[in-house]
Amino acid sequence: MEDLAGNILLTIGVFTGVIFFFMILFLGDIVFGFVIWLVGAIFVGRQIFSISIPGFPDIYLERILFALLFIVFFADVIRRKETLLPNTRIEYTMVLIIAILLFSMGQTGFLARTGDQFQPFHIFLTGFFFPFTFYYFGKTVLNTDERIKFLLWSLFIIFFYLVLTAFLEHFKLTQFIFPRYIYDPLYGIHFGRARGPFGNAPLNGWVMGTLFCLTLYLRTQTVNPLSKGILLIPLCMAPLAIFYTYTRAVWLSFLLVIFFLAFSSDRLLAGKRYFVFPIIFVILLIFLNWENIGGKEREMGGVMQLSEIQARENLFNVTVAIFKDAPLFGVGFGRFDRVLPFYSTEVFGTAVQLASQHNIFFSLLSEVGLIGLIPFVLILYYLIRFSIRLYKNLGDEEGFFSRDLVVTFWGIMLIYLVNALFIQTQFFIEANSLVFLWAGIIVGFWQRQEELSTHIG
Repeated sequence: MEDLAGNILLTIGVFTGVIFFFMILFLGDIVFGFVIWLVGAIFVGRQIFSISIPGFPDIYLERILFALLFIVFFADVIRRKETLLPNTRIEYTMVLIIAILLFSMGQTGFLARTGDQFQPFHIFLTGFFFPFTFYYFGKTVLNTDERIKFLLWSLFIIFFYLVLTAFLEHFKLTQFIFPRYIYDPLYGIHFGRARGPFGNAPLNGWVMGTLFCLTLYLRTQTVNPLSKGILLIPLCMAPLAIFYTYTRAVWLSFLLVIFFLAFSSDRLLAGKRYFVFPIIFVILLIFLNWENIGGKEREMGGVMQLSEIQARENLFNVTVAIFKDAPLFGVGFGRFDRVLPFYSTEVFGTAVQLASQHNIFFSLLSEVGLIGLIPFVLILYYLIRFSIRLYKNLGDEEGFFSRDLVVTFWGIMLIYLVNALFIQTQFFIEANSLVFLWAGIIVGFWQRQEELSTHIG
């Protein structure tokens, strides 16, 4: 009876929140809706609110909010509150890959079968459909400095929270951790590492790295000394917070983006002359903590745990074997874990169970073949190509829409690509949506610049 009463109260609370969500969207700015969706996606995961209907995909709060957000979005388009931009090669290629994935699932199944670890349709939503949709949302809606500044300040609050929580987790100050489920060993995975409200250390580090870049950019656009000082606090704490995730892919992506930003912009990291101090700090940190870092215990910061490296090498060999059998269409989207025991037995003589690919490119190659991989690579190529064009058009002007905006996007993409090579990024809707939302901002701004140049010309 207590569980029933709790579920009823939770359902009433969710639908009350949905009504409130609608009110905010209709009375205010639609960007509020994205912030609320992101908070819901981060803090109200499927472990907390989930409705399962046999034969259908599960319903989470983030999916309810997503549907409502885009109902309002299309209503604003119809009422001409928002103006659609012409489609580019990026949007057409996104539609193509979505069609390919849907066709593949139509052949092999949308839902998990008995014994499957992953649901293909869930991966489709979190890794592709939702992020691509938020790309279009960012391209269309985030078109003024006021809207982007509101988004950046909202993301800064989340960033500060994640950084602070990482320290609380590391030093086991459990009485201050909120929500309480973060320190529940039965919640999520990677217990003992800084995993935040996601219950996942790599995702936590990836999001912190992305928000680090965005906060750096926000600081360049902030004049008030007090505000700049507040922004500096989590920026200084972030390197250690990310270190406490004890995830090598996250560390690598963060270090690379620090180098990249330092030598790509004179404003984002306050000039190259200050770059020597964090380098000295990192060297001292490694030297003083080498006993742990050089060990095999991941929870102690060890980087010499080789079993995961060997596992990824094995998964790569399985992908090669799959590609030889099905180079064009793969084994079916979301079905890598189903065929893994067969192919691992063929390659190693031992059946490997319940493992994801941990590489988005190899995953697509094995599941949907070259037909699915090539469009995805083209999307990334087009995004970089358009951003380079925008960077050249902007010149050396300062201001909100400056070259630093593009450099920030490149930093976010660098973090994304590094993590995509080592972790299963398709599962992480929060981080994927942030990456493609910012990509949409870049492409939308480039298109508006091109239209303005055409009119002036």
